[in-house]
Amino acid sequence: MKSWTLLALVTVAVSAGADDKNKDKDKKKEAAAPQAAAAGSADALVREAEAKIAAGDAKSAEDLLRRAAALPAASGDIALRLGRLLDTQLELDAAIDAYTAAAARLTGAARAEALGRLSVAQDLRGMPAAASSAGEAVAADGASAWANVALSRARAREGKGQEALELAQKAEAAGGGAAAAAALGSAQEALGDLAAAEASYRRAQADADQRIVGGLGLGRVLRKTGRAAEAEPLVKGILEQAPGVVEAYKESARVKVALGRAAEAMGDAATASAISENDPDAQRLVQEVTVARGVELLAANRVDEAVQELTRLRDQNPGSALARTGLARALIAKRQPDLALAELQKAVESDPAFAEAHFRTGYVHHVLKRAAAAGLPHLEKAVAADPGNAEYRTQLGAALIDLKQFDRAATELARATSGAGQGRAEGWIYLGAAQLGGKRYKDAVAALRKAAALAADNPQVEAYLAWSYFGLKDSKAFVTHAGRARALGHKEPTLLEYLARVEKGEPIK
Repeated sequence: MKSWTLLALVTVAVSAGADDKNKDKDKKKEAAAPQAAAAGSADALVREAEAKIAAGDAKSAEDLLRRAAALPAASGDIALRLGRLLDTQLELDAAIDAYTAAAARLTGAARAEALGRLSVAQDLRGMPAAASSAGEAVAADGASAWANVALSRARAREGKGQEALELAQKAEAAGGGAAAAAALGSAQEALGDLAAAEASYRRAQADADQRIVGGLGLGRVLRKTGRAAEAEPLVKGILEQAPGVVEAYKESARVKVALGRAAEAMGDAATASAISENDPDAQRLVQEVTVARGVELLAANRVDEAVQELTRLRDQNPGSALARTGLARALIAKRQPDLALAELQKAVESDPAFAEAHFRTGYVHHVLKRAAAAGLPHLEKAVAADPGNAEYRTQLGAALIDLKQFDRAATELARATSGAGQGRAEGWIYLGAAQLGGKRYKDAVAALRKAAALAADNPQVEAYLAWSYFGLKDSKAFVTHAGRARALGHKEPTLLEYLARVEKGEPIK
């Protein structure tokens, strides 16, 4: 009797347990059903969005992807898709939000892409977080094309051109396409190879998805190579398409400065500073434009006004290397080298990497104080910091000529007269002088003829040409050019003495 009772109790218990398990399964099914439905709904919305994109209806596709991304079961990939679409629509702030959401849900290569794209968008918006996003992208997947694109751009902005170049090449090898081409342009620009950078930016700009990044880079290179008038309509068009792009306002201001319209540039600089998120470059740009306004006053021979305006800027920003260097330029114009050097010394102490401060310091020592040896290290630092600047490299070459380092001077001046420097007569004149000093007379003639084509009736060019032909023992050409130098007011006694002797028939030995 007891055994039957026990068996009955066990049977009841087993039956009850089975019922409980079945109820648990049912509850799990009930809980999973909405999630499965949501996932299915998200997929359906994404498919519908893709159909809208294919039909050219980006706005409807954006709405569908937003709805899909908002569903609880939506994957991070949907947010990434949304970010890509918003990018093409130039809705940068919304794209930044989408990429941030995507990165929080994704891992590996997909996370690296979301963070890489986020970094580029942040960079365009003038957000300092761009660099850290690039670092996170590489940490997620070091082989990702977008991670390397983002980190390459960050390194180029830091002036680390070679590292940026290697990262951009890695991005290209990983299939980075136009985005990698734009990153390559930034790296080449940082290395001073502006011709190569222009080609890379043009390649990037031809792709619809990179028209803003590529176009901005191209505009910058055009400005740096003396073609600001070509850059202006390009940058203006970018601003019309994407009014939230801080980099476009910054470049617009710099283009206007290059065109001699610093007062007009102030509006763009102020806008960039106002809409950026603590972007130090945008804040610095306001000072840049103020300095440019002072330089315009110098060009108009309103030197005292320039000194007053730039002194006020210096007093408002005593720690600014830019402000102090701007004031130094006005003091140089007043022929007050010692006061200028005092400002420049403080500028270099404030920012040891500031190329312009080193250049002006080297210029004062070399030109105003006639101390080429004292100016040389500063000119070398200026060129190292901004290798694509033809003016800096030309001045370095001139100092090397005065120090009788003709071979090195010729090397530097050959680079100064390539690319952006081809149209600068000064570079060709100094290159001719360096070749003349090194007794490479045919090379000197070739350089000086280019100088003469850019600066007609220049007595120094004619004198150098005369000495070059003297070295080649070409009496007829020597007399021609020495005679022109004399007619243009050249007073060097030795040249005039030899001219008189050769005119009387004495051969050149």
